[in-house]
Amino acid sequence: MVKFSSLRPVLRGSLLAAALLTGFGSTAWAQSAKPSTQLLDYFTTQTVRQGLSEADAAQPSVTDFYKDAATGAQHAYLRQRVNGVDVFGAVGAVHTDRTGKPVWANQRFVPNAARLAPAATPTLTPEQAVVAASVVLGLPRPAGLTLVREARPADGLEFNNGGISENNIPVRLYYFANPLKQSEIHLAWEVTIAQLDGQHHWQVLVDAGTGKQLFKHDYVVSEEISFLQQNARSQNQQHTAPAPTQQASARGVASPNSLMVYPVPMESPLSGNRVAVPLSSTINTWSPYGWQVSQAPTTTPLFFNNVYSRLNANVQLPRGNNVAAYNDIANNSQLYINTNSPNGGATLDFDFPFTFGVGPRRNLDAGIVNLFYWNNMLHDVMASKGFDEASGNFQYKNFGTAGLGGDMVRAEAQDGSGTNNANFATPPDGMQGRMQMYLWANPIRPNVTISAPASLAGSFSAGAADFGRNLVDAGPICGNFVLVNDGVSGNGGLHGCVTPYANAAAVNGNIAVIMRGGCAQLPSGSRTASSFAGKVRRAQENGAIMAIIIDSVGTNTAISGMTGTDTVGIRIPSLFLRGVDGAAIRQALTSGTTVTGCANGSPDYDASFDNGIVSHEFGHGVSTRLTGGPSNSDCLVSANGNQAFQTMGEGWSDFFGLWMTTANVATASNPTGVTGRTPRYIGAYVVGETHDTGPGIRINPYTDDMTLNPHTYGVLTSTQYNETHNIGEVWAGMLWDLNWQFIYRYGFNQDFLGSNGGNNQFLKLVLDGCKLQVCNPGFLDGRDAILRADSIANGGANSALIWTVFSRRGAGFSAVQGVRTGGNPTRTGIREAFDMPPGVTPAPMLNPTTVTIVTTPLGTTPQQELAAKGSIIDAYPNPAHDRLVVRSQLNATGDVQLTLRDLVGRVAYTGTASIGELQRGISVNTADIAAGLYVVQVNTNAGTFTTKVQVRH
Repeated sequence: MVKFSSLRPVLRGSLLAAALLTGFGSTAWAQSAKPSTQLLDYFTTQTVRQGLSEADAAQPSVTDFYKDAATGAQHAYLRQRVNGVDVFGAVGAVHTDRTGKPVWANQRFVPNAARLAPAATPTLTPEQAVVAASVVLGLPRPAGLTLVREARPADGLEFNNGGISENNIPVRLYYFANPLKQSEIHLAWEVTIAQLDGQHHWQVLVDAGTGKQLFKHDYVVSEEISFLQQNARSQNQQHTAPAPTQQASARGVASPNSLMVYPVPMESPLSGNRVAVPLSSTINTWSPYGWQVSQAPTTTPLFFNNVYSRLNANVQLPRGNNVAAYNDIANNSQLYINTNSPNGGATLDFDFPFTFGVGPRRNLDAGIVNLFYWNNMLHDVMASKGFDEASGNFQYKNFGTAGLGGDMVRAEAQDGSGTNNANFATPPDGMQGRMQMYLWANPIRPNVTISAPASLAGSFSAGAADFGRNLVDAGPICGNFVLVNDGVSGNGGLHGCVTPYANAAAVNGNIAVIMRGGCAQLPSGSRTASSFAGKVRRAQENGAIMAIIIDSVGTNTAISGMTGTDTVGIRIPSLFLRGVDGAAIRQALTSGTTVTGCANGSPDYDASFDNGIVSHEFGHGVSTRLTGGPSNSDCLVSANGNQAFQTMGEGWSDFFGLWMTTANVATASNPTGVTGRTPRYIGAYVVGETHDTGPGIRINPYTDDMTLNPHTYGVLTSTQYNETHNIGEVWAGMLWDLNWQFIYRYGFNQDFLGSNGGNNQFLKLVLDGCKLQVCNPGFLDGRDAILRADSIANGGANSALIWTVFSRRGAGFSAVQGVRTGGNPTRTGIREAFDMPPGVTPAPMLNPTTVTIVTTPLGTTPQQELAAKGSIIDAYPNPAHDRLVVRSQLNATGDVQLTLRDLVGRVAYTGTASIGELQRGISVNTADIAAGLYVVQVNTNAGTFTTKVQVRH
C-alpha cells in the first residue's frame, strides 16, 4: 500500500520569498569549516624550513578551505598577512591525505614582508582609488559613486557600478611587492571593474598613496593571438567548402522535452548529424534540478529570482542553474537579463533549424542551444571529477553548504565584439563566468562566377563588404552585369558618383558594375563621396539588385575588402573585384557583349558549434578556479598581470577540449577507430576544414606518435615558443600522452560522468593536480602535482607510469624549470631531461591497436556512478494534469521513498512504497499541486535517482 502525505500546494507568488529564505543566489560565505590548528602549524613549519621567517609565515589569512568528496583530501588556501592586511599574490596552501594528515605545503610568500611593509594607513580614500583605477583603464570617471557594502578596508568594501562597471565595484586594501624587487613593498588599493562592453573584467592595483598603477590583470582569457596566427596559415590554403552532410532540420523534428545538438563527444558539424537529447536525462547528481528552467520576459537584473518567481509555461529558454545561453550579436552585456534566447515553448522543444553552409545568422538559435548543452555537460563532467561547489564551480544556486553561488556561466553566441576569437572570464568564486563565442571568417573568399560569354567563363575571387545585406543570406545573386553611367564622372560615367544614373533603366533589376574612386575629380558643385558605401547606395537607388566595385587600376591583382561609415539604409549586397578581373569584364561590356553570372558568398563559421573550442574556453574557468583556490583568480598569470604567461592554462584547456571530444575509439569490433596515435586537432571547423581531422589552429597535431608531434620540454627554449598558446600546446601534449596510457591500462569509458575507465581516472588526477599545485606553476610544478594527486588518490599506483610519460617528453627527474621572475616561471634556464628518479623502473609504453571498453556499473554507491542514472526513472504523462505515474525497473531491495520538489526545493509530495510497487508504477495525485516544473526523486538502497516533470492544469 502506497502512503503519501500532501503538503499545501506551492503558489507562484511564494517562490521568490522561498528562494530568499533559503539563501538562493546568495554570495555570502557558505562554508563554515576552518582548517585545523595542526594543518596551520604544519604549514608554518614547512614555510620556515623553506627559508621564511616566522613573522612572515605567522597568522596567514584563510581564503578557501574544503574537502574533496572523492579522495577525502582537505585543501586549505592561504594568503600572507602583515599588519592585518593581506599581501597580494602571496599565496600558499596546505593539503592532507584522506585521513586528514598534512602531506604537502607550498607557498609564494614574500620574504621579509613583515619588516619591510609600510604602515597600513592609505592616503587615498577608497573612492579616490576607484577614480584612479578608471584613469588607469582609460574609462570615464565614475559618476554617483555610492558605498553599498561597508567593511574594514583590509576585508573589502563595495561601491555601486558608478556608471562604468557592469557589476558593483569591489575595493580592498593590500600590500603589493614589486615582482622584480620584492624588497619594495607598497600599500595598495585593489579595484575590480567589469567593463560595460563585456570585453574586459579588470583587477587593478593602484598605489594607496599616489594612485599610480602597480598591477593590472584581465580575468578575461582571450584566444586571439595564436588563434589568428595559426588561422592565417589555413587561409593561405585553397579550401573546398565542406560537403553538406547536414540536412536542414525543420522546426519541431525533435521530440518535446529535448535539445537538438551535436552531443558529447561530437566535435562539430563535421562529425555527423545532430541528435535530440532528452531534457529528462539531464537531471543527475551534479544538476539535481536539471539544466533548464522557465523564464518570463523581464527587464530587471534579478534574472534568476524572476525565473523562479514568475514561471511562464509558454516561455521556456535555454537557461538554468549552470548556464544562461543567449545571442550577443549587439555586443550588449546586459542581454542575458532579457529573453534574447530561443523559446522552446510549453513542450520544451529546443529543436531549431540548422543548415550546413548557410549564413550563421540563420543557424543562430541552433547554435545557442548547442552552446547551452555543452556548457551544461562540461559543468556535470567536471563536477563528477572534482570541480564541484566546494572548489568553486559555476552555479547560480549551490545545493550544499560549500562554496559560493550566484555565478552561473553567461554563454554568449555570435558575440558582436570581435571575430576569429573566443574568450572566457573567470573572476573569483561567487562572480559570474562569461563565455564569448565569436564568428570566424571563412577562409574561402566570396566569388563572382561568369557563365557567359564563354571567353570570360570562370570564377573570380572577390572582397566582401562590411555593410549592406550579407551575400551569404541573400545569395546567390544572379543576373546581367551592367556598367553604370552617372553622366558626369570619367570613364564614361562608370564611377557612379551621382544619382539618378543616365542609364538607370538599364541598371534596374541587374547587377551594377562601378569603378572605384573618381568622384573627387568632379567639377565643383557636383562632387560626392567616393566611399564604397556611397557608391553602393546610389546603385541601390537606381534599382540594382547588387553592386560590384572594380579596381580603377586594370593591372592590380590585390583583392580589397570594403568598409564604410555612411552605411545606413543599404539593403543590397556588394563585392569588390581586383583590377585585372574587373578590366576584363569592363572590356566585354564596353564592346556590347552581354555578361551574365552569379555572385556567391562564403558563410562564416560560428564557434558555438565547435565543441572543442567551447570546451577549451570552459576549461579556463576550471583551471583558474582550482589553482590557488576558488577565491584566487590570479594564480595563472605573471606577477605583472601579463597574460602571455597564461601558458599552462592554455594547455589544460586544449586537453579538456580533446578529452570531451574523444569518440570512435578503436576496439576489437571497431579496429579502424582512434587511438593515442591518431592525430587530433583544435579548431578544424572554425577555420573551414572539410573534416575534423585538421590541421586546425595549432603547430602540431596532438598524438603520442613523436614523429608527428616531436614536442619535448626543451622546445620551450626556442623563439617559436614564446607565445602563450604555443607553450601551452607542449603541456597539453604531455597530458594527452598520459591520458592514452591510462586508457590502455584501465580501458575507455564512454560514460564521461563515470569514475572508472582510464579516461575518467586521468581527468580526475588532472583536476586534483590543479588543486595541489603552487600558485603560478611551471611545467615541473604541474608534473609534481599530478604525481602527488596519484599518491593521495591511489597510493602512488601510477607513479612509474606518470614519470615515464613525462620523461619521454623531456620533463624527467633531472629536468630544470625556468628561472622565476617575481615568483613566476620563465623560459630562461629551462633544461630538459629524460631520466627517471633513482630506484623507479620505467613503465612500459603501451601502444595497442585497440582499446578495451569499460562501462559504468549499475548498483554501485559512488556519486560519480549514480550521475548517469537519472534517465532510468519514468514519469508520465509529461506534462501531468491530475495524475502522475512514476515507474522504474531498478534492481533494488527494501522500501523506496518518492519525493516531488519544486524548483526552489520545497517538497510538494512525499511518500514510501515497496520496490515492487515502483516497478509496477506508483500513481500520484497531482490535482492539488500548483502548475510548474518539479523534480521527481526516488531514494533506494541502490542510490538516488531523479527526473523532471511538468504539472499543468
